[in-house]
Amino acid sequence: MRIIHFIYDHINNPWVGGGGAVRVFEVYRRLAKKGYSITVVSGKYPKAQEGEAQGIRFLFLGSDKNYILSTFSYALIAKGFLDKHYKDYDLIVEDFAPWNPICAYRYQDKKPVVLQLQNYEGINTLKKYALLGLPFLLVERSYPKRYNHVISLSEFLNRVYNIKAKVIPSGVDKVEENFELGDYVAYLGRLDVAQKGLDLLAKAIKELKHIKFKIAGDGKDREKFLKMIDGCKNVEYLGRLTGEKKFNFIKGSKFLVMPSRYEGQGIVAMESASCGKPIIVSDIPVFSYVVQAGFGVSFRKDDPKDLAEKIKFLYEREDMVFEMGKKGIEFAKNYTWDRIAYLYEEYIKSLL
Repeated sequence: MRIIHFIYDHINNPWVGGGGAVRVFEVYRRLAKKGYSITVVSGKYPKAQEGEAQGIRFLFLGSDKNYILSTFSYALIAKGFLDKHYKDYDLIVEDFAPWNPICAYRYQDKKPVVLQLQNYEGINTLKKYALLGLPFLLVERSYPKRYNHVISLSEFLNRVYNIKAKVIPSGVDKVEENFELGDYVAYLGRLDVAQKGLDLLAKAIKELKHIKFKIAGDGKDREKFLKMIDGCKNVEYLGRLTGEKKFNFIKGSKFLVMPSRYEGQGIVAMESASCGKPIIVSDIPVFSYVVQAGFGVSFRKDDPKDLAEKIKFLYEREDMVFEMGKKGIEFAKNYTWDRIAYLYEEYIKSLL
């Protein structure tokens, strides 16, 4: 089967580099081993290198001058690329973002076309961009309904989009059976202040001077966030971590914190569970599975004082950290990338 997948993000994109890109890479490198021909078309970024990796062919379209120009030029050029090459593939997959839709539904009367939903911005679009965000909000609400076949990461996304998509969650690479108590609180993920709630984390870091924090990640708001924590002697910034370094970073922590204002599923929560580490999350609906499965606690969204209190509470309860870590490992065993790739493969095979 020849598959072409359009997703603006890529695991090495310094502006984004999020869970959606990880998902694409992990699923398709497994399918490539089975003989599938995979082409992933992403947005261009500085030093992006086309070629093959893990059996996946990567192409980059658009401008690499800055994030805004990159994301919009990608959408425009990707549409033309699809118009020219759609006949060369058996299946077309589009990862949706309201900033760069490529309208792949135009070809669903000719061959299977799948839309994949990773996230939901909702009213947060207007909070970030005011009236300039209105067109993107309207696109987000109407665009997925144009597709006959849709994959979403969670039932939460099905509810907010008001669709009946095939739910295939994200996963983890491996599950750590043995774990030890670390000595720092970790944040891992994209440095996006508005979405990831990093302003709340910065306030908690300043308040909890006796607790050590380590931050791993990169993104468009890196300099903005680093200014927020400038002068804090209890925090260390490590930059972007991947592979074994990322895995060891999680393993070395006491627990993780994820103060996001909105998410699609939150792959970092899954990764923390796989390493036997609890996680503190905001009380948004998409994170309800974390609390229900018993490997995390929640704080009131947009409440930095409550976040600091929850961090202090869990930091001082080592017995609870161990117990929640065990529950996380049991949860993660059902969400390995091998299993997710199998579910994905079975679904796309059913469309042909």
